[in-house]
Amino acid sequence: MRRTAPLWAWLRANGRGLILPAFAGLLLIYTADQLFTGERGMVTWRVMKSQITDLHGDVEGLNADIARLDSHINRLKGEPLAGNKRGAPDKDFIDELLRRDLGVLKAGEAVILVSGTGPAS
Repeated sequence: MRRTAPLWAWLRANGRGLILPAFAGLLLIYTADQLFTGERGMVTWRVMKSQITDLHGDVEGLNADIARLDSHINRLKGEPLAGNKRGAPDKDFIDELLRRDLGVLKAGEAVILVSGTGPAS
């Protein structure tokens, strides 16, 4: 006859009453772990919330860029604006772009470069 350890003997005699509480405890521990660190847990929720805030800031910056570029397009196409009723392209704006971006000069003009200015800075 085999002799069993006292723990196994006690579990055989009293173990059926421990199965349900042990399972409930493990289920509670698993649920708590998922609540905090799971794929949809509180930690992930906070990280995603900060990412959403950052992305909203990016969207606002992009919308400002779109508005600026739309204004440039309208000035180049000559669409009527408040100061441009005729619908002709804004020659001053075109001249500014040519000078600033392409470095186009008229005869007799000179360029003085100052650090910290221009489109590259």
